[in-house]
Amino acid sequence: MKRNKYILWGCSAAFILLNCLCIWKQIFLFPVISAVLAIAYLLIFRVDILMYFLAFVTPLSVIMTNEKVNLGLSLPSEAIMIALTLLFFCRILYDLKIDGKLALHPISITIYVYLFWMFITCITSELPVVSFKFWASKIWFITSCYFMMIQLIKNNLKNAVTFFDCHLIGLCMVVIYTTIHHAMYGFSEFSGHWVMSPFYNDHTAYGAILAFFVPIVIGFIFLPDNSKKKRIFYAVCAAIVLMGLYLSFSRAAWISFVAAACVWVVLKLRIKLSWLVVAGLLLGSIFFFYADDILYRMGRNSQDASGNFTEQLQSMTNISTDASNVERLNRWTSAFGMIKERPVFGWGPGTYQFEYAPFQRGKYKTIISTNFGDGGNAHSEYIGPCAETGFVGLFTVLTLVFVVIYCGIMSYIRTKDKTQRLLALCMTLALISYFVHGFLNNFLDTDKLSLPFWSAIAVIAVVMTKNEEVAPTNTLNN
Repeated sequence: MKRNKYILWGCSAAFILLNCLCIWKQIFLFPVISAVLAIAYLLIFRVDILMYFLAFVTPLSVIMTNEKVNLGLSLPSEAIMIALTLLFFCRILYDLKIDGKLALHPISITIYVYLFWMFITCITSELPVVSFKFWASKIWFITSCYFMMIQLIKNNLKNAVTFFDCHLIGLCMVVIYTTIHHAMYGFSEFSGHWVMSPFYNDHTAYGAILAFFVPIVIGFIFLPDNSKKKRIFYAVCAAIVLMGLYLSFSRAAWISFVAAACVWVVLKLRIKLSWLVVAGLLLGSIFFFYADDILYRMGRNSQDASGNFTEQLQSMTNISTDASNVERLNRWTSAFGMIKERPVFGWGPGTYQFEYAPFQRGKYKTIISTNFGDGGNAHSEYIGPCAETGFVGLFTVLTLVFVVIYCGIMSYIRTKDKTQRLLALCMTLALISYFVHGFLNNFLDTDKLSLPFWSAIAVIAVVMTKNEEVAPTNTLNN
């Protein structure tokens, strides 16, 4: 037996070294064939391991583009997502039984409506090919990260911990790489915008995923079944993630982290909802009656973004000279113009960046403005969908946000099992951080944020269903 074990390990090591040598020599055919065969084997025999591998490689994946077919994929993560999506639909036709309570869970129903309306607006789109590509990517994001995640964890929620552990390890590797790279440029604010490349396209996406993971990694420290080594592991990872968040220079990420922390305080102190509503109305009234003064002071603020933490915070309200803030206003006002012209069906999913240029207003244009559809999206998970899929599309997004937060909080309040309760809390706070971040940026069209986002929602759905004592029916843990 030992001899066979040594032979197996030797062959595996030789196989890995051969692939590394081919990549070093830029002979990519053999590594591609090896990857395809490995994924095919896992799809057939160990889907659970493939899911864990997907979680690990997503932060490390890089975008590869093909100009001939005008298509870009983040590899290997999106290739695995597509394979898992095809497997899911094939298994449904063949033998996979979906738990009725999970298939008809309020979150699942909201997702069906969200995807259905997006499909309708693909038909009415200004650029149907672009929209159907966008819709297809949503299908494989949601199927592989929500529905497949449900199958992975519904019989054993500890699999969710393993899944997010794998993602956390990959993310920490990226943070360490980015920090070392950033140190080479003296931790300057300017270099902080791109040192995370090629894993993340800019510091805002990088900051968003770090803010998302702070509640998760801190929460995992207190999992009831943790050994001392596990707690030390999570504590080290928490320090790495917090360091990365601070050095990301992403103001939106900092805001979303603070928002999640405030919600945690509200939940721990059991502050009544009525008090929060009153506080919200008071703040809204103050802004309404003093809006002119507030906007005047924001217009007078000339503090640009910098490497100094205090100055970076002060620059958040600079809408006069900070290019990032003014460009965000440019994108929003352009989106409002698009919404006014097509309020019902919008311009089509994924079309904003190709259609917004004529709607730009001169006073909001900056040095980073563009007319060539290469400058990104609407910088909002709410305004962008409204421009692309109309007010009905915005309503489906807001409904999803409300249903997820409600289910997450109710699961946390009602669940008695300590592990399930902690998972519900961690996932809810992580999602709230992104929902707040979504007011200023949007990244759910990428695998980097879609995987943890939809997977966290799946965890909430399963915890809520288990709390209702639903009997499991099937699993993908072969």
